[in-house]
Parts: sequence; C-alpha cells; structure tokens
Amino acid sequence: MILARMLATLVVRCSIEEIGDRLETVSIIMGGIGLFLLGMVLMTDGLKAVAGNSLKDRLSRLTGGVLRSVISGATVTAIVQSSSATILMTIGFVSAGLITFTQSIGVILGANLGSTSTGWLVSLIGLKVSVTSFALPLIGIGALLKFFTNGKYSYQGMVLAGFGLIFLGIGTLQDGMAGIAENFSLQSFIGDSFFQLLLLIIIGLVMTVVMQSSSTAMVITLTALAADALSFEHAAMLVVGQNIGTTVKAYFATIGGTVQTKRTAMTHIMFNIIVAFIALLLFPLILGFIGWLERFVNYSDQAISLAVFSTLIYILGIIGLLPFLSFFIKIITRIVPEKGDKLTKYLDSSVATVPAVAIEAVRRTLIRVSKAISRAGIEVFDKRVISTVLKNQFIEANAAINETRNFLSQVGSNTSSRTELEYHQQVALIHTIDHLERLLKALEESDYLEHLHKDDMILALSDDMCNLFADILDKLSYDRNENLVYKVKINSLAIADLRRKSRKEIIEKTVLRQSDVDATIQKVHTLHWIDRVAFHLWRSMHHLDKCFESEIVAESER
Repeated sequence: MILARMLATLVVRCSIEEIGDRLETVSIIMGGIGLFLLGMVLMTDGLKAVAGNSLKDRLSRLTGGVLRSVISGATVTAIVQSSSATILMTIGFVSAGLITFTQSIGVILGANLGSTSTGWLVSLIGLKVSVTSFALPLIGIGALLKFFTNGKYSYQGMVLAGFGLIFLGIGTLQDGMAGIAENFSLQSFIGDSFFQLLLLIIIGLVMTVVMQSSSTAMVITLTALAADALSFEHAAMLVVGQNIGTTVKAYFATIGGTVQTKRTAMTHIMFNIIVAFIALLLFPLILGFIGWLERFVNYSDQAISLAVFSTLIYILGIIGLLPFLSFFIKIITRIVPEKGDKLTKYLDSSVATVPAVAIEAVRRTLIRVSKAISRAGIEVFDKRVISTVLKNQFIEANAAINETRNFLSQVGSNTSSRTELEYHQQVALIHTIDHLERLLKALEESDYLEHLHKDDMILALSDDMCNLFADILDKLSYDRNENLVYKVKINSLAIADLRRKSRKEIIEKTVLRQSDVDATIQKVHTLHWIDRVAFHLWRSMHHLDKCFESEIVAESER
C-alpha cells in the first residue's frame, strides 16, 4: 500500500517537463554510486597490498582472548575499509588452525564494528569539504603512481586514486540527492509505526543486496540525510536493514564452502540479526542517548549522529553477546556440525581472494598431503605390496593434489594485490606440488616392490626409506622443519652417490661372476627408483619449508 502511494504520487507530481530533470538526477546518483564503488575496490586492493603480510600477522597472533580479537578485527577492517576482506582472512586462519573458532568470533564482531568507519569518514570529511578541490588531484597523482611505478608505490597509487574516486562519488551523490530532496521526501510516505519502520529495514536490506556493499548503501543514506531527503529516524532504520543485508552475501558464500566457512558466515548472520533486534528493542533509548550526546558535545550534524548510531548498535551488540559467548558458540557448532577430515579441508574458494591467507591454506594442505603420502610410503617400503587400501590412499592423495593445484590457480589469477613475498611463496608451492605429484607416481610403480628384499643393499635402503617416511609422518609440523628437511636432503644425496658408484660395480660383478643379467638390470632399475623417490621427497620438503617468509627474505639477501 505504501509503495503504491509512493509510485502514484511520483507519477502525479512528474509533469512531462520535469521528466528530463528527474532522469538527470537519477543518472547523477547512479554515477556517484559507480564512482564510489570503483573507488572502494581500488582503495581496498591497494591497502591490502601495501599492508601485505602485516595484516596476516596481525590476525594470526590473536592470543589475547576475545576482546583482543574484537579490537584486531575492527582495526584491520578500518585499515582496509572492507569487512569482507577481514572475514575472508579469518575464514582462512580458522581453517588453517592459526586461530580458534572462539577467536574468529571476536574478529567477526570487530569486523562489523570496523565497517562503520566508512560512515565516520564520510560524515566527518566527505560531507564537510568541497571534494573536487582535493579528489581530482588525488586521482591524478594516484594514476601516475599506478602506471609509471612498480612495487609498493604502484599500490600506493591505487590507494590514492581510490580515495579520490570515493570522495568524487560522494560529491556526485550529494548533487543528485539535492535534486531529489527538492521534489521528493521519504517522510511524506512512511511514518513511524512499527510496520512502517520494518519496511524501511527491508528497503535498507535490499539496498545492500543490490549494490553488494553496505558501505555504499551507508554513503547513499548519509548523503540523503544531509540533503533532507529523509529524517534521522528513517535513516537509522535503513542502516539497520543495511547491516542485515551484508549477511546475505555471507550466506551465498557458504554454498559449497567448508565447515569453517559456513560457521563463520553463520556467526556473521546471527550477530547482525542480534544487532538489528537490539536496535529495534532499544530504539527510543538509543535516540535519546544520541540526543543527549548532541547537547553534551554541542553539535547538530545529523550525518555524524547517524555514524554514532551505526557504531553504537554494534557496540551494544558486542556487549550483549560477550556474556553468552560460550552458549553462542554451542549454537553455531550445532547448526553447522563438523563433517569428516578431508585432506583439503583448509581450501575454500572464497579465501582465494586474499593471497596471504590462501597461500597459508595451501601450505598447510600440502603438509597434510605430504603426511598422507608418507603413510603410503611406509606401506610401500615395509609391506612391499600395493593393497586395495593403499590404492585408495593413492587416489585420495592424487585428488587432493589436483584440488590444491586448481585452488592455487585461483590465487594466481588475482595479481593486482599480490606482494613480492606472496609471488615467491606461490613459486615454492608450485614446486612442492610438482615434486609431490612425481613422488606419488613413483610410489605407485609396483614393478620394483618384489626386488626390495632380494639384495642386502636394496633391503637396507628400503628400511632407511621406511624410517624416513615414518619421521616425516611423526615430525612434519606447521612450523619450520629445518632439521627434518636437512635429514631428508642428506638421505637423498647419500642414495644418489651410492647409485652413481654402485651402478658400474654391479654391472662389472655380473660379468665377472656370470650372474643373471636380467636380475642385475632389475637391481639397477630398483636402485634408480629408490633414488627417484628419495629425490622428490627431499625437493618437496625443501620447497614446502621455503614458504616461510624468513627463508625467502634470507635467500633474497644472499
């Protein structure tokens, strides 16, 4: 009924002479939205690249409890101006086991709080100054840095250009909203009854879903409020709806995702619903507090008050949830229970958009694959029989390697925000995948197994390989494995040296003793095969350990 009245009034009020002006106003608003979205993408990608691994380190060191996690989530989100980026990083770290699910909840709460920084940025700066006076120079300088420099300066150029585009978009939106305010006001259609406020929440939700950005929806609301196109109460309800709208994107991200992705998204959804419920329940009290704050601080800017409202409802939501956090965690884990223990459980396509996190997920996945291959290697060198169970292990490991390769390809497809460190890490991971695949293929060659016990030297090498695989299975960890890599290297070099020296000797003894030539050739081939297995085992462990930042930095300095 209300929507019908709005449309009818617009039709009646719009004379033919006014249609052109209305269309021009709409095009200005659409252009402002486009400029703002483009600026947010550029600035967010640039900030993530400039900050580089420091964001990853910041999140990975969350050991001080939930409160510290909340602060860290809010800080990182305010830095990169993207709660989605923070949440995606959090998904990766939980999946990789770097932080606990409890800590991830704190980060998600903080990320939602940090997302309100955009409202503060716009209300304090974007609506106060003439944006073209500094936006256009920022875009120009940023473009020059982006296209005529390399490395961090190029990414800093993206940040400057994005920052300029954001404020140019805000200025354009202000112009468009001023035109709307002259002829149309939402206040004339929607009152203050519960159902009418609920409709505003739905409109805010739709705004975020359509534009896929709560920040953009918030900026539109702020500019409309500044242009007197809607009242403060109506703007506040739109903000509540926009907060809920961000969860729709999180829900769609769970389709086909891992358990950790679904739990993280569910946390995001439930928290924003709780915040919306608190905002509705305490709406008169919150408005009263903001009115008192305006008088106490002596300001009357409604845009700033809306930023206060946006931040305040999230603070109230966090305060209200923390005492019941353990119960909240139980609900989430019950809604999304753990399923199985796949080798590739750390991989999630949504995490691929954050290179630092995606690389860590791949590294940990390859460690799990290495352990699975080592388990198969023990069977090969100990039992010397390719059983049905062992064949299934080979199939599972092969599938995991293929999935990891495909996942890493997704990470490599986004080079705009990849740092030099991440580039070297990806190179090391590709080497690791290559050698693990070759190692697996070598272990599947069952022709050599029957010869492992026919000669003392081959038998001794077989026992050594069995023990080495057992060491990898027991000692390979997610931290540095320098001692283990060194042991595998020494073993490989020793076998290679033995193979070079023994080959000629074995053949000569065969002629002198008139031994079976076929058996001799089989022995030489078996020795080559063991050498090949040992070599690919060493190189896979070597490149996997190179993924650590300290190793890459040290190597680049040599």
